[in-house]
Amino acid sequence: MIKKNGKSALARVLRVDVLLTIIGALLGWGISHIYYLKALNDLKADADERRRVEELFLRGIESVGNIKYSRDDSGKVMGVVIELRGSASGRATATGDLTVGRPDSSQ
Repeated sequence: MIKKNGKSALARVLRVDVLLTIIGALLGWGISHIYYLKALNDLKADADERRRVEELFLRGIESVGNIKYSRDDSGKVMGVVIELRGSASGRATATGDLTVGRPDSSQ
């Protein structure tokens, strides 16, 4: 009878150990998941802030007039527009001789 009680006590202890292991694993997963979600939200906030700063930086460069950007419908920068400007001026003078007669006649 002692062996039977010993086995049943051992079985009870093993069941409690298995149950506590499962509860501990679930609790650990829950805590890890909470920190994972917090880190994910922090990462998204950092990425949004980085995009905002980049946009301000690009708008600052563009406002100086050195460069222009092509944008899509949402305002996202898609490329750089290169604008070339130039100016030219000229002056001409002409001189000539006025002759009376037909140009094809030899005089």
